[in-house]
Amino acid sequence: MPRDRAAAMVTPHAVMDPLERALSYPYEAPAHSYLFRGGEAVPAAIGPRDREGRIPVIACGSNRAPAQLRRKFAGSPDALIPVERVFLADFDSVYAAHISGYGSIAATLQHCPGVRVELFITWLPEALMPRMHATEGRGAFYDYVRLDGLALESESGARYDRAYGYSFRGGCLNLDGRAAAVAAVPAQGRRWRALSEAEAQAAAMAKLGESGPLEAFVLAAVHDQAVRLAREARLCADAIEFAWPHKTVIARGDR
Repeated sequence: MPRDRAAAMVTPHAVMDPLERALSYPYEAPAHSYLFRGGEAVPAAIGPRDREGRIPVIACGSNRAPAQLRRKFAGSPDALIPVERVFLADFDSVYAAHISGYGSIAATLQHCPGVRVELFITWLPEALMPRMHATEGRGAFYDYVRLDGLALESESGARYDRAYGYSFRGGCLNLDGRAAAVAAVPAQGRRWRALSEAEAQAAAMAKLGESGPLEAFVLAAVHDQAVRLAREARLCADAIEFAWPHKTVIARGDR
């Protein structure tokens, strides 16, 4: 992977131990909708007025968590983002064949009939989209996509058939021919094995044929970009493609 592509993602600063940051992914999310305001998460019922004029962007990994939004939008102290808890049928949150700049194996969506996964929608104003795109590595690591034909239901009963999101370009982590679900993201009817971040890291280490303490494996990716990118390239070699047919990659300049 070219170095300029690796530099395309803005990694938010975190005052955390590097190992803790990597292994605590995707960070704690509440079991309710909330307003992210002034860097804080305030429990709230999200209604039509909160959604008006905003873009519904699915959060299937760390963007569910107030702590990650706080890092991403630290430069926008007045940011107000309604974050709505939703349930998406026939999808799951799975590990991508992607190692983030802070060492986590990150999440991506995958079509999985029969599963009902608990996610969040971040209702973003147009002004905050460039920052979110930058933190997701749009055009380098993740495609910004529109997903149509969805069965999305919010905790308030609102239903949506379209939303936007970020899909990892390299595909899903392939563990013995199957995707691996993100255990920290709740789901009903799960078909794939659910792993913690530490378990996903251990599985990736085994897949790559590396040995030694897990902590050393993780920190090598944090501190050495060349190691991280080389590992990712090998994980992408047999990754599982995103399987939803009603996906449109949104070009730069479009919504």
